[in-house]
Amino acid sequence: MNEPNAIKIIGSVADFETFPAQVKVDNQPHYIVEAPRKGEEPQRYNLISAICPHAGGMVRPHLNELICPLHYWCFDLATGESTNIPGEQLDCAPLAIQDGQFVIKV
Repeated sequence: MNEPNAIKIIGSVADFETFPAQVKVDNQPHYIVEAPRKGEEPQRYNLISAICPHAGGMVRPHLNELICPLHYWCFDLATGESTNIPGEQLDCAPLAIQDGQFVIKV
């Protein structure tokens, strides 16, 4: 059972200068992306799976989307929501910054 405040460290914020940034979490490919924000809100970040839910292809950044090269499913770069297949989405979770580290609640 997970502790209520358990976190997993994804990496040092200082190690990532541009986004989307590729990372591996539990040996699975992901991207750290800039999350949508409104007005003067501070920048937030999401962790998005790089594995397409359709056929397991590895999505790749292209302009403002992540695109699967197998069948061209497309996903919003900030949220993981599909832009061409209604109701589909890449796994996406908000990241926090704690002590200079990107962390995710587990």
